[in-house]
Amino acid sequence: MLDEVDLQILQVLQSNSRISFSELGRSVGLSATAARNRINNLVSRGIVTKLGAELDWEKIGWSIQSLLLIRTEHGKTEAVTKQLHKLPQILSITKTAGTVDLVVRLIASDVADFTNLLHKSLSKIPGITSMNTLMVLDEVNNTPPLSSSMK
Repeated sequence: MLDEVDLQILQVLQSNSRISFSELGRSVGLSATAARNRINNLVSRGIVTKLGAELDWEKIGWSIQSLLLIRTEHGKTEAVTKQLHKLPQILSITKTAGTVDLVVRLIASDVADFTNLLHKSLSKIPGITSMNTLMVLDEVNNTPPLSSSMK
């Protein structure tokens, strides 16, 4: 279970994962050592799974973002997922229940690159029965902040 201090630490880390232990400790009322120990505990419990940078893909040359809604043949979802993992343009793969089996987030440098990815890579993966593309226009809330009411 998370206590109030853990929730505060998670909120701070979501807004700035590069914060020093000293600054983090001050912001939540702990020493730097206690803050580090709390983070280590959250990591070891699997609550914090990754600390890192959020990138602006467009500014580094990847102007096209899209979501692919993929249906797979019965029993082929794992095999399709393994093939998708091999493509460097794939940012995330989410397994779903409902009308599609996978929601895949990907990037491309331009429309030609996106078309090439669809026709030369994705359409060649065995086990995919259909793909529907949604172009991302804007990410409104990529990483929603943790709320203390989410205990």
